[in-house]
Amino acid sequence: MKFRKLSIPGPKGENQDAILEPFKVGDNTWCGIADGVGSAALGGVAARAVLDEVRGMTTSEPMSEVFARVSEKLTALAEQHDKAKSLSTTLSLLCIDGYKAHVGHVGDTRITHYRDGGVMMRTKDQTEVQELLDKKVLTKNQARRYPRRNVLLSAMSAGRDYDLYEATFSLEVGDRILLTSDGFHSKLLRPKLAGLSAETLDFDMFWHALEDKLAGESLDDDASCLAIEVD
Repeated sequence: MKFRKLSIPGPKGENQDAILEPFKVGDNTWCGIADGVGSAALGGVAARAVLDEVRGMTTSEPMSEVFARVSEKLTALAEQHDKAKSLSTTLSLLCIDGYKAHVGHVGDTRITHYRDGGVMMRTKDQTEVQELLDKKVLTKNQARRYPRRNVLLSAMSAGRDYDLYEATFSLEVGDRILLTSDGFHSKLLRPKLAGLSAETLDFDMFWHALEDKLAGESLDDDASCLAIEVD
């Protein structure tokens, strides 16, 4: 497996994104991305803490148990800081077992799967704007201008429930998977990246082209990406 990563702070100061590089637990490979909730004072602390908790696994666990343990970690951390409402983050995890991948997801970080010029979303944003799109209250054009487009309906927060989304899918040699924060995928849209991936067979060249495209964008949030190629 090949991978590359980047995490660029936005104009607001501290980078609240965090990336978990691929690591082995038995026969499985785990990785992930988290984005501290912007309105939470300790969002960056929460994002790093949840990924540290996952990184501490010594044996692979069911995805639901991993997220439950992460929730407990945030609750314990909130007691130390005495700021429960300030600890909140999104979390998207990927577990690869051979040529099968399993996703666990809460929030609006994304896992996107690219193959032969095609693109498959492996997560779904848990946001107010996505819910309104699903209910056909908003059109896609209206959604782009919706003032509450970043409002989350679910996040990993101390002492609060969350809505865990899980999915399993198959992998093939040459597939590429991107784990991204909203500051990244709001700038580089899926069709553009699908075309870039199809045109650029060499993974390193693809990654450098992706970096160049992001460098041409004006960031308004932290932008992070972990890119994986199956070999």
